[in-house]
This record gives sequence, structure tokens and C-alpha cells, in this order.
Amino acid sequence: MRVEPAFPNLPLLNEMTSLTSAGDGRRRLFVTLKPGLAVAFPNDPGASATKVFLDIRDRVNDSGSEEGFLGLTFDPQYATNGYFYVNYTAASPRRSVVSRFSVNASNPARADLASELVLLEVGQPYSNHNGGTLAFGPDGYLYIGLGDGGSGGDPQGNGQNLTTLLGKMLRIDVRGASRLQPYHMPPDNPFAGSATARQEIWAYGLRNPWNFSFDSLTGDLWAADVGQNAYEEVD
Repeated sequence: MRVEPAFPNLPLLNEMTSLTSAGDGRRRLFVTLKPGLAVAFPNDPGASATKVFLDIRDRVNDSGSEEGFLGLTFDPQYATNGYFYVNYTAASPRRSVVSRFSVNASNPARADLASELVLLEVGQPYSNHNGGTLAFGPDGYLYIGLGDGGSGGDPQGNGQNLTTLLGKMLRIDVRGASRLQPYHMPPDNPFAGSATARQEIWAYGLRNPWNFSFDSLTGDLWAADVGQNAYEEVD
């Protein structure tokens, strides 16, 4: 087996955190860069340049080795509504931010920076274990991976604590999101209607589900959960 560069003519992209497509038929790929940039380029082996799609470096805190612009996904109806979603870390206070942006109405190659709608903010006690990936499942809901808050050994016990979103896989309905109601709870979430557990939780007991994706044939969610010293885990 030999490893070959898929895009040998592209300039070096430092600190890449995710790669995705918009699913709008325009054959573009999007890469997020840790400091707060998303760049796009043609899905073509001959691609030789990238173009900035989103620049939120003024909002992103990437001071920690696991902090920064960590995730990007496009709405299933992106071709008609122009919505996409990001996951990044911010400072003062230290937190994870999940937001929706819109594409620029007059320039579909760029995002509208003024369109940010913050859907969810989760306080982060440490700089590591922020998770980062977010993706739409085949059910149309948005899934968000969040780490246990960091340090080592989950000192705050967040992974098993159902009153916090840390150390969890979240599942929310963002259709019809507004500033007054940024998301809805899917009625079949495990703790839907609970008064003692966060209703956004889809799975818990995770350490740092840094990356995950959906099986295109079965719809199963596969998550890579970062281990500590001894082994890594795939769920």
C-alpha cells in the first residue's frame, strides 16, 4: 500500500481540524483550520488554490492545543436555505460554541459574518477535551460531540453526570431555529421530558468524542473516543 496526496497542487494547510462537503452539487470541499478559518477548494486532483469561506478568528480561542475552530457541517437543505453550522471554542469565559451561519446572499462563495445565530454554549473548565465534530444524522437532527471538560481522569465526574452536557453526544432539532428558540428537543431522545437529566443527551459516559460520522448504508453513528494512556476507543 502506498499513500499518495489527493490534492498535490494545493498549498500546505496548517492545523486542519475537519474536512467536509456542502452536498449542494457544486463539488467543493471545505477545510476548517484551528485558528478560525474555513477554506474551500474544488474536489478535483488538479485543485491548486483555496478560497476563504468563513473567517471567525476574532471569535475563536485557540490558545490551548485542543481549542479552536473544531467542526463544520452543512444543513441538509443547504442548497435552498444556505445554512451551515460550526463548533468552536471561545474565551472569557472559556466555552464551546455551536452556531448557525448563512451563506452570503450576494456571494455564495463566502459566509455572511453578521448572520451568526448562537444555538448552544457550554462552559469548559479546562482547555482540553472539547470534542468538536457536529453532523446531521439521517433523521435530520444535529448531533454534537462534547468531551468531559478536560484535565485527566474526568476529575469533575462529568461523563456520568446527566445534569451536564459535558462528556456526551447531543442530539437536537435545529429546524426553525430562532434567537428565542435556538433548538427543539427531539421527542425520542433518551431523556426527553426528564426533569433530572439534560434532554439534549443522546449518549453519555464519553471522554472526548473528537470525531464521528454516520454509516451511509446503515445510519449507524461511529464515534472515535480519545483514550488516556492505555488505549483509544471506537463506539
